[in-house]
Amino acid sequence: MKVFIILILQVILLYSCVEQTKPSYFKKADEKNNTLSQKEEKNDNKIRISVFPNFDLAYKELVVEFEKENPDLKVEFSVLGFGEHHNMIINNIIKEKPLPDVILTEAAYIDSLSPIFENLYDEPYNAKEFKSLFFPYKWKMASKNENSIISIPIDISPACVWYRIDIFEERNVKIDTIQYLEDLYIAGKNLTFDKNGDGKIDHWLLPNAELIFEMILHSSDYRYFDKDGNPDLNNPTTALAIQWAKEFRKAGYDAKVNEWTMEWYKGLNDGLFAYTISGAWLGWHLQNWIAPDAKGKFRIAKLPALSKKSNKPMNFNKGGSFIGIHKNAPSEKKLAAWKLIKWLATRKESQIITYKKADALPAIISAWEDKIFDEGISYLGGQNPRPLWKEMSMDIKESYVDMRSFYAKKFLYQALIEVLYDKKDVNKALDDAQKNFVNKLNQF
Repeated sequence: MKVFIILILQVILLYSCVEQTKPSYFKKADEKNNTLSQKEEKNDNKIRISVFPNFDLAYKELVVEFEKENPDLKVEFSVLGFGEHHNMIINNIIKEKPLPDVILTEAAYIDSLSPIFENLYDEPYNAKEFKSLFFPYKWKMASKNENSIISIPIDISPACVWYRIDIFEERNVKIDTIQYLEDLYIAGKNLTFDKNGDGKIDHWLLPNAELIFEMILHSSDYRYFDKDGNPDLNNPTTALAIQWAKEFRKAGYDAKVNEWTMEWYKGLNDGLFAYTISGAWLGWHLQNWIAPDAKGKFRIAKLPALSKKSNKPMNFNKGGSFIGIHKNAPSEKKLAAWKLIKWLATRKESQIITYKKADALPAIISAWEDKIFDEGISYLGGQNPRPLWKEMSMDIKESYVDMRSFYAKKFLYQALIEVLYDKKDVNKALDDAQKNFVNKLNQF
């Protein structure tokens, strides 16, 4: 998947880094779409939308009412798995094949895919009228500047602590004692242990120390560039984030297990990780297929504060999705596509249904007035973390979409790995990351 993302970004940066002229890809795609639309004049009322699970469960239900309200329009779905969906987008761009009119995009892809979407602030969309309805940070995540938004937010995804209450109780650790990052480090000594007595650690504080890096970096105001927009990877914030991750690794507190691997699934299911930092969306996956037998064993908590000096819990976004209109959708389809997006994403009723069907926390603030957000979650032993998720999301730092950020993340992650595996010290790794980032951008 990472290879495909690198390819897409190279294509996009090559043709549209400055975005002063229309890339040849878009010109060719325009010609293809014009030909396609001429062939399909009889099917001019069809809107094509591509989504991934579980949004299809909600959207197919919502579309029934949409088509009743708009009898002249028909919606045609393409539903692929998460990876397959995004690979389809990337492959179609590389091969200069037409894309669906309306496209769902996950947060990890929004920077690199940003050039392919319409600016929904422009006529005839005028999406700015909906801005005040949404969580501010989520709206800005799909905005290139104050005069644009490329996709409408569907859900918020605050990062939070998923901790095993059974392990905490077994080791006599209380979650309330972990207020600061240093507290978490101290707790790691007790929550990393050899349970079967064979002399080898088999339970860890964390699945991976990389989570510490991610939490510190993305909870800060720092976003890869200085105030003038120049690359700034060898920054004190990134150095601190890597240094803390290295401390947790040196102490042996992480299992060196990556997300979305079989080892990660097993660790979550068997309680091998006492403390996991992930998005609010993790609960659906735990309950439905990763760890259904662990019902009642997980709880939610805030992230710790970076230090006593800051004294404020860290907060950052981890995941979530957006829905936008492909720039090269046939011109006669774009207004209809916008009608569909407004129906699916700008109505609080639609976002509540999407939450109930797809477990996607609404990005529209007023949707949280629904009584479902007052209910406990049985999988979490009756805990209701939703008010906490809302509170956290009101405090997440805002940042604009920037397709250069993909490479910034790539080079910083490489620096992190080099430090964690003792290949370089922090300063050397970050200086090399900065140099490689600048060189990469200079190629385009």
